[in-house]
Amino acid sequence: MTDSPGLLQRVHRGDAIAAGLLFAAGSLLIGLGSFERYVADLPMWVRFVPLALTCLGVVIRRAAPGWCLAIGTVGFCMEVGIGLSLATACVFTDNLYAFARYGPRRKVRVLAPVVALLVLGLGVFSVLEGRSLVAVLTTLAIAAVVLLSPIATGVIVRQAHDRANLEAERAEQATRLADVRRREAVLRERTIMARELHDTVANYLSAIALQSTALQARKDLDAETVRTSVAAIRSSSVEGLAELRRIIGLLRAGDEGEELASYRIDQVPDLVERIRAVGLKVDFEVEGVQRDLPGEVELTVYRLVQEALTNALKYGSDASVVIGFEAERLTVRVENALDPEATAPWNDAVPRGGAGLVGMTERVRLLGGKVHAGLDGTRWKVCAAIPTGGNGG
Repeated sequence: MTDSPGLLQRVHRGDAIAAGLLFAAGSLLIGLGSFERYVADLPMWVRFVPLALTCLGVVIRRAAPGWCLAIGTVGFCMEVGIGLSLATACVFTDNLYAFARYGPRRKVRVLAPVVALLVLGLGVFSVLEGRSLVAVLTTLAIAAVVLLSPIATGVIVRQAHDRANLEAERAEQATRLADVRRREAVLRERTIMARELHDTVANYLSAIALQSTALQARKDLDAETVRTSVAAIRSSSVEGLAELRRIIGLLRAGDEGEELASYRIDQVPDLVERIRAVGLKVDFEVEGVQRDLPGEVELTVYRLVQEALTNALKYGSDASVVIGFEAERLTVRVENALDPEATAPWNDAVPRGGAGLVGMTERVRLLGGKVHAGLDGTRWKVCAAIPTGGNGG
């Protein structure tokens, strides 16, 4: 912990230079006789003391505004006692301004009323002396200019500076908030892109990998079976490339509407048939009265079934898909038996929670639904419930 800088370290060089110039100019005016003489036979050097005190206040006007006003007030009061000079009065106005501009706010609020009362007291004193109305008004005007005007100016400048700082802080906060929102938007878009690419490509690549592995492992296959398997691999490759091109095109165009309308629940049977063609036994059933639903709901259902069947293709067998249309929600249940041979390399009878399961969970939760994936006895189950608001279309 470091000590706070002392008074001399806090003095601004510009204030010290200004004080020196003011003292030199004031001394010249005093030397030319620009002052009132209230005390007879007063040594000339005494005239410079009030000027020096007010100029000393200028030196510490920003380093110590309270002391600036105190020292300047002592010098000005001495000046009033021996006879006013224009130089000292002018420098004292800067002492008042500096306190109003840089001093503690609570004390500044007290200073203005006190000085106003002093000005009014001076006017009353002038009236009691029997001066004319013009003289009284002139005295009040001069006192207001010398004493009240610097305070009012300091307060106005201070308020303007505070408003400028506040606007600058708000602008900086707005910039930071915009940057945070931009980063969040970029992260959200990157997450969506990763999820879409995974959901689109994983299914096709998994089918290709499994079919090609089977061809490598089986040496006793006849020519017709090999041709059928190669045709299935080619079909999966072509369809996967087409889907990849479509997603890339949508990312370039930024058209979300087309993406949402691309997959619907009535396309799930085609997906099931494609998985069956690869070699996985899949039972498919729709419960309830099927109805049109919002595009994002139908897309989510399709992607969820696609990911669950892809996992079943890699890790299990004998899968079943049930889509249930209820009054205010849609349910999806996908389950499959676990294949010990497929999961043996991982020494685990349960599929790992990778990007696919995370993507399914994100999609369902964005729609206000819930999803659960886990082992139930000897079968792996994925269950999701998505609210539909009770109306279709």
